[in-house]
Amino acid sequence: MNGSHDSAYGTIQCNWKRDGKRVIMDVAIPPNSTATVYVPAKTDADVTVNGQQLSNADHVTFLRMEGDRAVLKVGSGKFIFSSL
Repeated sequence: MNGSHDSAYGTIQCNWKRDGKRVIMDVAIPPNSTATVYVPAKTDADVTVNGQQLSNADHVTFLRMEGDRAVLKVGSGKFIFSSL
């Protein structure tokens, strides 16, 4: 699935797919922006960002769990989120 939105700061983009039980999200946030990203996951430990554990990711902050989703604050840039 693909989605995008042209904001005042540039295009916000999210592409995602399922690979077995894994969800892979490719997200782009324009310069001078932040976004709240909801990643399907049982726990925050199930989420990786650009191949790194969530706790080690630059420009990404874990906010909370909401049901079966990790809620993240994301700065500008391109990110690949992966979760089980």
